[in-house]
Amino acid sequence: MKFFLLVALTVAVVIGAVAFQNPDIDISLKFIKWTISEPIAIIIAVPFGVGLIIGMALIIPGWMKKAKQARTNKKKVGELEEELAKAQDQVEQLNLTEEELPEETDEEEDERKGPGDIF
Repeated sequence: MKFFLLVALTVAVVIGAVAFQNPDIDISLKFIKWTISEPIAIIIAVPFGVGLIIGMALIIPGWMKKAKQARTNKKKVGELEEELAKAQDQVEQLNLTEEELPEETDEEEDERKGPGDIF
């Protein structure tokens, strides 16, 4: 898409340069009963400007929606990262307390088993 925009901008600049270097050429446009006779630069610049405004009006809402979604996603990622850090801290604390516990011997295990427990 960036390549397309670059090509479109290059074409627009070339057309604009040709039009503005030849201001003495008048073009007559007829539409129904109206007739307009203006220099070629104005005939090219006005529709280009109108198209630019209409194009931007169609593109900007999509950009705004994507920007809002990106902000929402960034906020959610931050919350999830905080939650992950807390969970990792809890795991580390549990690992530390597990290391502090004395290891059970086979006799202590046998004592915990009831008289009916064979295994």
